[in-house]
Amino acid sequence: MSSIPEIRHHIKAIGETAKITRAMHLIASAKMKKAIHSHDQTMQYYSLVRSNMRFILDNAPEDFRSDFYRANGQRTCFLVIAGDKGMCGGYNHDLLKFAQQEVHNPRHQITRLITFGHMATDHFRRKGYHIDASYLTAVQNPTLDQARELAAELCRRYKKDEFDEVFIIFTQMLKGGITKPMRISVLPITKHTVKNVPPMHTPTSGLQFWPNAQNVLDSMAQHYVVGVLYSCLVQSFASENRARMTAMESATRNADDMLKRLQLQLNHARQAAITQEINEIIGGNPDSFTL
Repeated sequence: MSSIPEIRHHIKAIGETAKITRAMHLIASAKMKKAIHSHDQTMQYYSLVRSNMRFILDNAPEDFRSDFYRANGQRTCFLVIAGDKGMCGGYNHDLLKFAQQEVHNPRHQITRLITFGHMATDHFRRKGYHIDASYLTAVQNPTLDQARELAAELCRRYKKDEFDEVFIIFTQMLKGGITKPMRISVLPITKHTVKNVPPMHTPTSGLQFWPNAQNVLDSMAQHYVVGVLYSCLVQSFASENRARMTAMESATRNADDMLKRLQLQLNHARQAAITQEINEIIGGNPDSFTL
């Protein structure tokens, strides 16, 4: 049995740790709620953009051409969104394992890689991948300004024909707080991309776009990419904090259980010490005492 000072030291250390995990749980909860609120507000605009894009594609002429509307190729660009920090359970592990499988798919002959967060950057560097660009702070507090800047750079490189298709790998937050690694296609923009989007209204014959359908779609394409990228960043941020909430809640619960066991162990040790003292007094020889 450990000594009483050792048990008290363990109780103090675990108690301090429990305070930290409780605080981290509250902080993660507040960040997750804020991220979800911002995401829901922005998605109203994003849904309207997608509806307009479907309307354009449904009414575009047969010879329609656009920098963002072309056939898929084998030069693929992956955007991998992970976390900057640990202590969030299996969030980063599950996402990076899924991303590794997607990036390693032999269908993609030439792969460009853009990472978000320290975890994704460090992981793929250890695996020997060349990283074209790395954004280490964009996942800590995603904003629309960041998404606009990143989307503009992505669209610029796509229009320069540096790659044929763009995928984002991120963690989606589903109903009930369930998180799941996902891969979605961002570019090119085709009718398949928006086939599940409710149209703005039914197709209209003889519709003309000014100055033309290509310019209209090109002007909206970057708004679409901004919406997709911001949605993925925010959902990943919310998923990370959801995972951290769960991990910190479990850690706090385990700390409380350990404190209960240590307190019981301390009581037993104190009782044993008292019993030993009583036995020593009872077993003492009175003839040895002098007045």
